Amino acid sequence: MKLLIKNILSISLFTVVITSCKKQVLDINTDPNNPTTSSATPGLVLPSALRNLAITYNAPTIGNNQFAFAGIWLGHIGYSGNYAISTENLSYALTNNFAAGLWANLYDNNNDFDFIYQKGKTQGNPFFEGIGLLMKVYNFQTLVDNYNNVPYSTALQGTVYSKPTYDNGKAVYDDLAKQIDAAVALFKTSVAGTITGDIMFGGDPSKWIKFANTVKLRLLLRQSELPDRQAYIATEIAKIEGGYVDADVKINPGYLNSDGKQNPLWASNFNTAGTYTQDFFRAAQYSIDFFIAHNDTIRMKRIYTGVGKDNKDAMKSYYPNSMYQGNYFGDQGLTNSKTSGFGYGVLRSFDQGSIIMTAAESYFLQAEAVVRGWIPGDAKALYESGVTASHVTLDAGLLIRNVANTADSVKLTPAQTAALYYSQPGDKEVNWDATTSTAEEIAIIIRQKWVALALTNEAEAFNDYRRLKLPADIPLSLSPFSTGKFPQRLLYPQREYEVNSENVLQQGTIKPEDKVWWIK
Repeated sequence: MKLLIKNILSISLFTVVITSCKKQVLDINTDPNNPTTSSATPGLVLPSALRNLAITYNAPTIGNNQFAFAGIWLGHIGYSGNYAISTENLSYALTNNFAAGLWANLYDNNNDFDFIYQKGKTQGNPFFEGIGLLMKVYNFQTLVDNYNNVPYSTALQGTVYSKPTYDNGKAVYDDLAKQIDAAVALFKTSVAGTITGDIMFGGDPSKWIKFANTVKLRLLLRQSELPDRQAYIATEIAKIEGGYVDADVKINPGYLNSDGKQNPLWASNFNTAGTYTQDFFRAAQYSIDFFIAHNDTIRMKRIYTGVGKDNKDAMKSYYPNSMYQGNYFGDQGLTNSKTSGFGYGVLRSFDQGSIIMTAAESYFLQAEAVVRGWIPGDAKALYESGVTASHVTLDAGLLIRNVANTADSVKLTPAQTAALYYSQPGDKEVNWDATTSTAEEIAIIIRQKWVALALTNEAEAFNDYRRLKLPADIPLSLSPFSTGKFPQRLLYPQREYEVNSENVLQQGTIKPEDKVWWIK
């Protein structure tokens, strides 16, 4: 089992872990910085497992082994004009080396969550057991979403199955729903304050239940376009109780302003001196065009910086729209001195929490489920709550300044700016009342969800586009090398063909345009 115990020295920055280890530090026969598999506890491994989850999902600007490729394909992130970009990255002609680290990251992470689950089960602690179970689901869904058939039933078993067989993606999904139900049942028997190392919800089982419910709703909505799954979805929806996520879900181990201990999204854009260093990924012009066309410049100026301007400039809302520039995907592009970087709304500080799921995404998931008739509720109210939550996450308020008399300045809260935005008459991509059909209601939900996911969870924007082909005007690569075929999946990594060739070869010849099982 490949545990992340090798990172235990870095974990010492986590206050929760330091607190939980005090008793062990007094044992002179145990080195707390070099625990073995047998001596490690789930409370010791959990912070590192969650921290690495955050790196995978909430730090796309680290590179393609996370989800930068999705942000680029979906128009949130652009490539710098200062570099000659690999043809593979521009063309959609993916190889087995493209984003190959994502596969390894997800399985490594699940090894740790499986350890937490197994140790929790052995110790009779349902809280650890539930967390391990649910977070394995979280990663296995991502694996299926990107690779379709994957090792599942014989995975994570070390030398017992050193060459795990592949399970059908649909069968994995069916079992994941069962595992979520099992995790919720475990959380219902859990007591607050009975675990250590929970750097996501602080040991609150009710919050874990809401998160599990929202993950399940996401799992079921992924299957929305399959007619033969509707009865199954209705049955599974009926099992959900306990509410959904209503606040941003963040992981924060106690990030510090030192190498390797900063928030990972921040660290991929700033050094410890606070200097902006990101010169490979820049703003995407497609997003900027959308923001300006739909009077969404407040959020635009939180996601991106003005050209040549400081990320932390509190007055950036006053820069003209013309100061926001990006590159189109596949174009040679403008140089960094002429393009925007990433802004204060997504990059606040080295110690900001890593977002795993926004409240906005949760509201948009619920709004779509209501529109489809799956759950009761007010779709318009949920939609508007999603837009508002996105503004809150980005701190997208506005100071209306009277230059002649600063005492007359007016500060609008993010909720107020959100209301002004979604009340624009006649805009079917902004104002709910402008929509006239179910299709338009779903389209406006996904469009605003696309905005809310920018640089927070690019994987979900990629999933929505493949499921619904929304937003409908996402442009293809402008590169002359482009295949013109938007990828529907990733290819199995070359390493898998080297170490598990018999099983991976049984999957046949795989192409980027092949669909995962839930794409209609």
